[in-house]
Amino acid sequence: MIPIRTDYRLNRIPWANVAIIVANVALYFLGFNGAAPLNRLRIDAWMLQPDNPELGQFFSSVFLHANLAHLLGNMVFLWVFGNAVNDKFGHVGYAAFYLAGGVLAGVGYLLLSGRAPVLGASGAISAVTGAFLVLLPRTRVTLIAFFIYYIFPFELSSIYFLAFQFVWNTFMSFGEVGGAGGGVAYVAHSSGYVFGIAIAALLLVFRVLPRDPFDLVTMVRDYHRRTSYRRMVAQGYDPFRYVGRPPQAMRVATRTVESASAEGQASRELELRREISAACEQHDLTGASRRYLELVQVADGAVLPRTQQLDVANQLMADQQYPAAADAYERFLRHYGSYEHLGDIHLMLGILYGRYLHQYDRAVQMLERAVAELTDERKVQLARNDLAAAQARLDR
Repeated sequence: MIPIRTDYRLNRIPWANVAIIVANVALYFLGFNGAAPLNRLRIDAWMLQPDNPELGQFFSSVFLHANLAHLLGNMVFLWVFGNAVNDKFGHVGYAAFYLAGGVLAGVGYLLLSGRAPVLGASGAISAVTGAFLVLLPRTRVTLIAFFIYYIFPFELSSIYFLAFQFVWNTFMSFGEVGGAGGGVAYVAHSSGYVFGIAIAALLLVFRVLPRDPFDLVTMVRDYHRRTSYRRMVAQGYDPFRYVGRPPQAMRVATRTVESASAEGQASRELELRREISAACEQHDLTGASRRYLELVQVADGAVLPRTQQLDVANQLMADQQYPAAADAYERFLRHYGSYEHLGDIHLMLGILYGRYLHQYDRAVQMLERAVAELTDERKVQLARNDLAAAQARLDR
């Protein structure tokens, strides 16, 4: 299976990723490759040598490739997944992350395997795809599959495709450590994946990168909350377990820990709401939407006043932050069910789910409501067209 594209919409041209790809391709066609014995001699000092590693080799080796198939395979993965990570990290941050991923992949190879000289961008690209897995796990990836004489494309959520890649490379790494690598530095791949996953997760946890309602950290957190709730319900909850006042130690600990946490959270929520209101009054909807995304992380069920909630949802849509926009519109529906233009909200959600998030069943639900509620014929026709497209995707 070969990935050819994702449905992530770029906010900027990924110049850093383009420059890295150009550098890899240029060096290959200038003869810095392992495709011929003479070329192999030329790049011997550039490859990562396990017996005598030099600092420069950790960087130079990630721009070299053994043959044309090696180059093309790596560059396809780098183009498909690197552009989005470049968009999230920025140009300087992405370039530093790519090089650091290549270095850490090389270090992992030397420590755990390191039997033969190694070259290739696979370790650095594994770091990039690991970061993609954390940042955009629900992004759809279009793959080309080969079966005998047939070639057919299909779509898959990136969390399944990249998780499979990670598990496969990790599994093969055990064979390589045991002496059955087969000429592929799987340990370098696995080391790159671990580095990319860890760094992206830490950047999200410490909010160096903006949080997304559908990033992997949020998904894990939400899963933990649901699991904890189900466990509590399954065990049963007896509100009368303590008749009268609970023991002194328990009473003090509970009051000290929980009240301090709640007060801090409530204070931050109030501060963010004030900042959002001020930003909306100044017509700074970009700033308001940025603070709103922080607000929903602090307070899960947070909803703004009706006009502000709608303005923020529209701004997130305009900024192409489609998962966050869909969540904002859904919150609007739950809390402002008497809004006089609900048809417009259902239309926007139908477009989001159908065109960008690929949740076609949800798109059909929203668009059917929109067709029934809208009165503007142009909007009705738009809803019908998108409804037909979503139903066609469901029927496939």
